[in-house]
Amino acid sequence: MRNMDSKELLDLTRYESVRINQRVEPLEMFTGFESKNQYEVLDPQGDIIAYAAETTGTMARMFMGSNRFEEIELRNTSGDVILRLKERFGFPFSKHLISAADGQPMFEIKQRWAWFKRKFAVWGDGNPEITISGPRFRPWTFWVDEGNTRVGKIAKRFSGIGTEMFTDADKFDIEFHSPIAHQEQRLRMLVMGFVIDLKLFEDGGRNRNAGIGAGIFGASRR
Repeated sequence: MRNMDSKELLDLTRYESVRINQRVEPLEMFTGFESKNQYEVLDPQGDIIAYAAETTGTMARMFMGSNRFEEIELRNTSGDVILRLKERFGFPFSKHLISAADGQPMFEIKQRWAWFKRKFAVWGDGNPEITISGPRFRPWTFWVDEGNTRVGKIAKRFSGIGTEMFTDADKFDIEFHSPIAHQEQRLRMLVMGFVIDLKLFEDGGRNRNAGIGAGIFGASRR
């Protein structure tokens, strides 16, 4: 059987935007126990087009909590694996390696130091590097740029007072602004929605202290 590419498994060129909804298990809501992160990806009409679920082991979740290195699988509604995301050690920030279902490397994500903002870079798979940056005075908004061209926006949506206070159930809108419907560019942006949630919003933000430092020490390249 031949390996299908990402567009055959999940065609993001059909949409002008998608939404990520995080699902929270009742056990985590009432006990605080770190359950597996689970997400739904919805089209503009609210129909589910993909799922993402954490595959990190139970022991890591129990003893490391939100400081664990997470692994996530993205699947389409037929259950086919589209890609796998693995967080690995890096300094001063961890990095995320993304591979296809067959294990072939696709691209890599790394957070960078930056003045007064949160910034990530995504590169690999033969496509131009894109950067994702969020100004500190607009902590829920992230702009996506390819070179000097703005190609999209990732924005966290308010989930309600109770949800925001007592759970990690986050929601993100991902808007595709590029006039060219580029599948791999949009796939990178979708994955960045998961990474932003894991690094900046889960458990109040895993990089809270590092984020303060990012506004002090300036920018560096990978």
